[in-house]
Amino acid sequence: MDYSYNIEEIPTNDKPCIEHDIRRAKQFLLKHSPESGDNLYDHLSELLAKILSEKPKNAVDLFEVYSRRLKEERYKTQTDHLRDVYVPPVQYENAKKLIELFQVLNIISETRNEEDQMEEDEEIEKKNGIPNTMDLLFYFEQTGVGLPRGEMILLNLAIRKLASKVPIKNLRFWGKILGNPKNYYVVEAEFVEDELQRRLEQTTPVNEIKEEEKIEEVKDERDMEMNKEISDETEEETKLHLVFPPLPVNTWKMPTEVPPEQIGTGVNTKVYFVCNNPGIDDWYELPPVTPQQIIISRQIVRYFTGHLKTKMHTFPPFPGTEENYLRAEIARISAATDISPIGYYTFTGLDEEEEIDEEMEEGGTLTENVHYDPLPVKDLVDPSMSNWCHHTPYILKQGRTVWWDPREKEEEVEVEEEEEEEEEEEEEKDEEKDEETKRGDAIKETGPPLLSPLSEDAILESVFPWTTRQSSFVQLDTAVALVRSNIWPGAYAFAVDRRFANVYIGWGHKYNAYNYNPPSMPPVQDQYKIGPEIMEIRDPTFEEEEAYRIAHLPPPPLFIGEGEEEFVEEEEEEEDDEEDE
Repeated sequence: MDYSYNIEEIPTNDKPCIEHDIRRAKQFLLKHSPESGDNLYDHLSELLAKILSEKPKNAVDLFEVYSRRLKEERYKTQTDHLRDVYVPPVQYENAKKLIELFQVLNIISETRNEEDQMEEDEEIEKKNGIPNTMDLLFYFEQTGVGLPRGEMILLNLAIRKLASKVPIKNLRFWGKILGNPKNYYVVEAEFVEDELQRRLEQTTPVNEIKEEEKIEEVKDERDMEMNKEISDETEEETKLHLVFPPLPVNTWKMPTEVPPEQIGTGVNTKVYFVCNNPGIDDWYELPPVTPQQIIISRQIVRYFTGHLKTKMHTFPPFPGTEENYLRAEIARISAATDISPIGYYTFTGLDEEEEIDEEMEEGGTLTENVHYDPLPVKDLVDPSMSNWCHHTPYILKQGRTVWWDPREKEEEVEVEEEEEEEEEEEEEKDEEKDEETKRGDAIKETGPPLLSPLSEDAILESVFPWTTRQSSFVQLDTAVALVRSNIWPGAYAFAVDRRFANVYIGWGHKYNAYNYNPPSMPPVQDQYKIGPEIMEIRDPTFEEEEAYRIAHLPPPPLFIGEGEEEFVEEEEEEEDDEEDE
């Protein structure tokens, strides 16, 4: 039987052995340290592998540095997983987007000379109506109103980027609406004529709306007929069995909704774009506003969250999300606080006074007065406010700038029904006359005309609507007149020479002298008329039930003998009667 032993042969001192020396050196390097638990062999192998993979220029000088880093990484805690991963700061992504704003301008500037660039930029800005927010900032800073310079620079670049992408004109920085946790920066503009016509063609035609309304009316009539048939069947059943109250009939009719004004007219004359961070976030176009949204926004108070798709949980219920509520508040603020020095605007192409009055009542179109003579700051700061006027149409209680007659819709529906049902023309006419006498004529709403002075504004809860201020009483040549709204806190306007501007920086709420109290819920409607048929009755006692049972017992049965005797007696009585006769 063979045996094999792996015995390390120790060479003699006279014969050197390289393999034996290497083996002994490796065993020495593999000895573990009692303090750290590592060995030098593994550390050197990892260190050499790292140097060979990275291949630094001065490996000898960096040998100790690499060794120290390896030991530090080896003794890290296992729970610290993010130390080896590079996490860029939050400002890094935002800085990338801000650099793009400046790169667009640099690309344009490389292709042209500086002088030609300045001239062409000025011409383009005049055509498109791009504002200079830095100029606006300078004048508002004189009065202590405005935003930080950093925000205004970003706004200036973001507005120019918006004008280059969307077909709009006459841009204006409308203001900033505060919210929690985010704010809204708002830009006001107008669509180019081609874009406006395209938007109008995309809207639903009036004929389709009328057909949908007809379908709804037909459904309502069918529901009424079904309710009547059900009530007739219940009446027939009550004759045979028990008497039940008739089923309730829905007599409520949905009130006619006020149609919204088309894009480019009334409250939808302007289009508004909003964003949370100018230059970083993209601009979002707000949808057109409807009269129902304006009416409900007057009855509620709600702070903005900065998220446009946030649902509105209010009473009365608001028809839309936060973006619709924001658009309604912007329309209300603009109609009440857009002011200008009197004489700055004038109506176009009107010479006769009668035509001017009609144009002022209907809204009219305004243009800058070429022959405007600037008023001195002393007159603009006059507390009587007779030198300032409104240049935005007033919003009526109906939620529109132009009053809509609700009888027009009723007359159209009636004419269509008369064409379909020729036999019932006379009866319908009689009913129409009765309804008109009961209803009476609809009262037309009228608001103050355009360019009406601020001195005619009403005082709200003993608070004057406007306050004036002068920027400086020392340097009168450079003084700026400032007007502040007390009804809508945060609305400001300045004027100096031929320059003026409006801006709003606030929470988007109207002044209220008292704490806001939401309206209470309406009372619950009665489902049935209370009567003896549906009222609860007292249960009878045992004695009453026993008496009722005894009273309604059947008569006792007759025996055979008793019946014969009675029959004999009846026959005898009949015979006696015949003999007497």
